[in-house]
Amino acid sequence: MSDCDYTSAEEASHPILSCKDASDWEKRALETDRSEWAAMQAVGRQLGAGILADYRMTRYAEDCLKTFALIGTGHNGGDALLAIGEMHRRGVIGKVALAIVGSLADLKPRSRQAFDLLERAVPQEDLATIELIESGEPCWLARLSAMLGESRFDIGIDGLLGMSFRPPLREIAKEALARFNGAAMRLKVAVDLPSGLGDTSDESRFKADATYATGILKKPLLCRANANSVGCIRYLDIGFFRNNFESTERVLTDSILDPIRERRASHSDKRSHGRLLILAGSAKMPGALLMCVRSALQSGVGLLTVCAPESLVPQFAAAVPEAMWVPWPETPGGGLALEGISLLKRLGFEPDAVVMGPGIGSEAESVALLAESASVLGGPVVVDADALRPEVIESWKGRFVATPHEGEFQRLLREPSTLDKGLMDYARSNSGVIALKGPNTRISDGTRLYLNPTGNAVLARGGSGDLLAGMTGALLAASPERPLDVVCRAVYWHGKVADAIAARKGQVAVRTTDLLDMYGPALML
Repeated sequence: MSDCDYTSAEEASHPILSCKDASDWEKRALETDRSEWAAMQAVGRQLGAGILADYRMTRYAEDCLKTFALIGTGHNGGDALLAIGEMHRRGVIGKVALAIVGSLADLKPRSRQAFDLLERAVPQEDLATIELIESGEPCWLARLSAMLGESRFDIGIDGLLGMSFRPPLREIAKEALARFNGAAMRLKVAVDLPSGLGDTSDESRFKADATYATGILKKPLLCRANANSVGCIRYLDIGFFRNNFESTERVLTDSILDPIRERRASHSDKRSHGRLLILAGSAKMPGALLMCVRSALQSGVGLLTVCAPESLVPQFAAAVPEAMWVPWPETPGGGLALEGISLLKRLGFEPDAVVMGPGIGSEAESVALLAESASVLGGPVVVDADALRPEVIESWKGRFVATPHEGEFQRLLREPSTLDKGLMDYARSNSGVIALKGPNTRISDGTRLYLNPTGNAVLARGGSGDLLAGMTGALLAASPERPLDVVCRAVYWHGKVADAIAARKGQVAVRTTDLLDMYGPALML
């Protein structure tokens, strides 16, 4: 692949801004009523589609969905109304209940336009609307409680407050959010920001299963203290950032996958797509190695050599004949023995990238082998699982990418730190790239922090990290000079695969290895 065809993480990402900066940007970008309405319509279409995609991760039928929305008078309310309209257009919405905090007369013109469209589209008997006015009817709270208690809603949408929010919450909003939070719903989503959240936030706020950042992802969504209110973060790109916009914190977009969507060159061979070496596995944890190997092969690597405990090789070579298997001497505990390091010197080739760690165990001799191998092998290396130890990272300093979850990352840190700051500081001081796995994985090379908006709880099961390590290794072998871009691409792809399989099978009745069959299909979504 030529450099002119390559999409970098910088190019395939958009800035994350404070609410104030985002507001200023939108005012410049949306100068006319026409541009404002076009942006709201784009949000409505994507938001409606996104909510349904998240709802499909349940195993409930997508039919006649009962939908409740808490609507403010501003554009967040209009976005929510347009999203409901999009879902209704797709034929899946049944009853719709709207609680407007204020009166219909208070809606901004574009939001009123959205309401009028919805009112014309939804049959009168299926649309219920109440107005919550502080100076009006004293029993409004009882009316809201009655609306929420009439039946269990499938989808709840928070379209009350957006990025212009300043605390404290008005009493009417606080009480409405409390009732909304307490209502039983299968999926609760927030439009742009959970109400009550902003550059400064209120103690009371909406608690979402998913938050859809509309056009610009705002910084309060990154704050880990807000995680229980935000849920998973989804990003709706409506075209605000067609040209690069400088920012240290960025959100990845789907174009990060374009290089692996491209047709491969006709005059290429297996060496054109990278040679990967995997140094992993133990007799006690053979499955982790096998998942890593299968993932690397499914991710398009050209040549794969696997150094594995000698007792496993006959069975594994028969199961996965595409890889070249090197039998490795074992420790008494079934791990990779340090004496085998001479095998690396006799490989007869220099790998383009290395993966180490999956299933290797914590025996001191195996860990010492991983550190010593830095003097024999070139880089770069993907360090995962039990290889994530300070002595291994220090040996591969400047040549590594690491994929720890939070517990493994804390093991690497020499002193406590907030996670995002610690991530950037650690990557900078060790001249590496870190992907801190978890809901909305963060990636950093020490100069930038990238947020991944794909993935779901399908990945919260054993083996998903082994798949990511193999995928990352395969992409790194093909582009060893671009470790940051590779890690961002792998994390986004991995999450998108999880989203695709959750939409097809749900989040429960899934095996980790089921993800392998979705690697290709996910690229087309």
